[in-house]
Amino acid sequence: MPSWSRATRLSRSHGRFDRSAPFLTFALLLAACSSAGDAVLAESGTTTLGESSVTAPASASDTAVSSGGDPSGDDGPEPTGDDDPSESVGSGESGEPLPEVPPAEPSPQDVTEAKDIPQENQCDLQTPVSVTLRTLDAAATVSPTQARDAALSGWVSLTGIRIRPWEFFNYYAFDYPAAEPGNVAITPQLVTAPGESPSPEFLLQIGVATQALAAADRPPVRLTLALDNSNSMTGKAQDMLRATGKALADNLRQGDTLSIVTWNSKYPTILDLHAITGPGDPVVLEKLDTLELGGSAELYSGLMSAYKLAVAAHDPLAWNRVLLVSDGGATANDTDLAVIREHAEKQIYLSGVGVGEAGIYRSDMIDAAAHAGRGASLFIGSETEANKRFGKQFARTLGSAVREVTAHLELPPGFEVVRDSGALNDFGADDLSARLGPNASLVLHRRLRSCDPQAQTNPEAKLLVRVTFIDEATGEFKEAKSAVKLSTLLAEQPVTVAPLLKGAAIAAYATALQRWQARPADLAPALAEASMQLKAALEVSPNDLELAEISAVLAVLGAG
Repeated sequence: MPSWSRATRLSRSHGRFDRSAPFLTFALLLAACSSAGDAVLAESGTTTLGESSVTAPASASDTAVSSGGDPSGDDGPEPTGDDDPSESVGSGESGEPLPEVPPAEPSPQDVTEAKDIPQENQCDLQTPVSVTLRTLDAAATVSPTQARDAALSGWVSLTGIRIRPWEFFNYYAFDYPAAEPGNVAITPQLVTAPGESPSPEFLLQIGVATQALAAADRPPVRLTLALDNSNSMTGKAQDMLRATGKALADNLRQGDTLSIVTWNSKYPTILDLHAITGPGDPVVLEKLDTLELGGSAELYSGLMSAYKLAVAAHDPLAWNRVLLVSDGGATANDTDLAVIREHAEKQIYLSGVGVGEAGIYRSDMIDAAAHAGRGASLFIGSETEANKRFGKQFARTLGSAVREVTAHLELPPGFEVVRDSGALNDFGADDLSARLGPNASLVLHRRLRSCDPQAQTNPEAKLLVRVTFIDEATGEFKEAKSAVKLSTLLAEQPVTVAPLLKGAAIAAYATALQRWQARPADLAPALAEASMQLKAALEVSPNDLELAEISAVLAVLGAG
């Protein structure tokens, strides 16, 4: 058992939340914090932000990673079937009206063959267990930014914000080793779970990282901005639209092409196939500064104008992208989504950027459009966030390295994935198209249980991870594998498992946000649990600015 267990045995304070964190200090740190993407070269090392430690690989005899071939000699059965999603919401405090809480949504679900799951009250120590792990959308990062901005900007209330835990693992960065071009690198981590349990329990985290790509080495971009210019965009939404456009302009270069259209069917085109002269192109900046709002705007009109120019600019050797920017006031109907999917099949991918006030923005339209367009769904509520996502994380946000990523987990007999209400393990997986850009990683965090009391001492027990994906550059279906002895994983030192400890803190943080939103009777223990997990992560990563950001939000919630 790793020596970090001391950090996880901190007092839960019997439901009391530690409010002593210096909020002002962390709020100042927030301005300097660059989230997911600062660890590799000029950008983050994952789709979740990382600390500076590097995960040490297991010995060659214990670990094998390849683009084909099974180190165990047996691929095992292919898992099938999905479970139905489920999620519960707590009741409000006595005497106070319940706040409006968004309806439960699908969230990531594990898919397991029923025959491989030990039956209740029955321990099968003979049959290996096969589980498929995947996430609903590896590119969505809306709820972490919305919740943070709402808590730290004066809104405080999280009413109306859909807290989707898997997005927190997409947003914050983890320091996992990068892959070779055209492949993914798999880093499994395992620790004994804190707390008392009649059966051994473990925390498992799997990092699936893509290749590192320096900003100077990215392909040229063929970009079309489709800007909502309706009257509802007045105020902060318009400011953030301009901030997004200017952040992009600062990071475009000679060889890139930019078009700008609005959703106005009468005067749609603002900039037509403009060849960028360099960062901060004055023509682009002038068009953004003089953009006028007025009247109603039609999404379909904006899409048709954008795709007409995107098709005209299309280059098979470039990143061909459409970026939809809106305050979320419109609706994407079936016709709109069909147009987006049709062009995504031709590798003209669409990402969506929500702008405006964190407490007002609704992500439904942007989420649906980005999902259909195989791109990212983002929320930009500050210039800092705009510069981060389209500056240091430019390649990660707009690029694409792999898609249709699925992780298959082979466990020793007697193991199972613990299903809980945290929305990391409960979800109807209707989307198998997890997409990752360069300098990114898919992070899967799960709790395991074994009915074998000797599970952690078996010297021969192994954990096998098989990841299947499509190489975006070639369209080739590929597979990478990693097989590691459980004893090797459990012997790793605290600094090595820092990404897993950060993952545990993030999972507890997302759960605390959900509980705070619903204001149930057991809110205080949820906040205390998040505080405990955060302190454990900070013990091994004391300089992680993202953990400082989370601490600042928890301080506000604890005082609320």
